[in-house]
Amino acid sequence: MSSTSERIAAAAKDLVTAGGSASVSMRKIGDALGLSPMAVYRHFPNREALLARVADDLFDDAYDRLSRKAIPADTVAALHGAVDDLVDLALDHPRQFAFMFIEPRDGARTFPADFSGGRSRLFGLLTGIVDAGIANGTLAPTDSWKVGLTLTANVYGLVALHQGGRIALSDEDFRELCHDSLERLLNGILA
Repeated sequence: MSSTSERIAAAAKDLVTAGGSASVSMRKIGDALGLSPMAVYRHFPNREALLARVADDLFDDAYDRLSRKAIPADTVAALHGAVDDLVDLALDHPRQFAFMFIEPRDGARTFPADFSGGRSRLFGLLTGIVDAGIANGTLAPTDSWKVGLTLTANVYGLVALHQGGRIALSDEDFRELCHDSLERLLNGILA
């Protein structure tokens, strides 16, 4: 049996996934679990603390799932796989994706200190691919954290535009656009 704190966090995670962070309130959590809002506050001092726990849990879940995947030895294929992983999350759970990567949030990890300091294990999976690509000569020697930021910012921007209705493509065509954009980044646009 899970603890009350774990049950509260799980209920909040469900609300974030279904309706975004705006749908999370102590009252809704209490109602879902048969608790008073004050009982919820005994476990989490405020909504922000609860959302911080939810964010940590979502990032841990994503890391646990993605760290078990086999990463292709081919750097370009591995980067395309990382794009697919992000696009899968964005298309399958758009509100969760926005909460994790786009919405402002107290305590969110920030570039560069939190990332290069190892506080983002999920981002570390991507920089591991970049580091391997640098080591095997596929990618030019450079700062892997900045390369990772460029690659993810590109996908996050496309997702934000897609979620905002500014990119009117089917899911399949949107995925293709994300891969095309990765290729443009890898190959450059200068003549």
